[in-house]
Amino acid sequence: MKIPIIVHHRHVHLSQKDMDALFGSKLAPIAELGHKGQHVFKETVAVIGEQGILEHVRVLGPARESTQLELSPVEAAALGVDAPVRASGELSGAATVTLRGPHGQVRRKCAIIPIRHLHANGADATRLGVKDGDVVTLELYKTGAHVEHVLVRVHPSFALECHLSPDEAAELWVTAGDRASVRKVG
Repeated sequence: MKIPIIVHHRHVHLSQKDMDALFGSKLAPIAELGHKGQHVFKETVAVIGEQGILEHVRVLGPARESTQLELSPVEAAALGVDAPVRASGELSGAATVTLRGPHGQVRRKCAIIPIRHLHANGADATRLGVKDGDVVTLELYKTGAHVEHVLVRVHPSFALECHLSPDEAAELWVTAGDRASVRKVG
């Protein structure tokens, strides 16, 4: 089964409280993501770290329980923050940054480097022989290179895709749209 590779760029998932503080009103969705019910908003935030600022960071929706900023290792270094590698939603030890929007700013312990991961719905997971929480190795069709330590995330709304940071993609000579297969589970 061919798994599309997605190179995910920096973005933020906001809590409703932070969304209101930063934007003051409802945000405007501009595109749907592959995962059902998820979208990209027109609005962006600035991320302020100890040593730098990243402007125009995309906001993804819908609102989450907790604000989470996803960065690449290079972006974390540019901000001067020590963001840990974590699975989405695991914010223990997350780096503290300030998020600035047109109506205000918030300072949150929310910055992580997302662990490379594979999204699948239940049917795709069954076909691949994996379950939520498995760690797999993928083989890239284009080069035969292996992508190790890929965390499997299973949810009914997920589209089948593997997410890599721009740094990981560059290291592996991967571009968006490349495909991989599960080589090994565990």
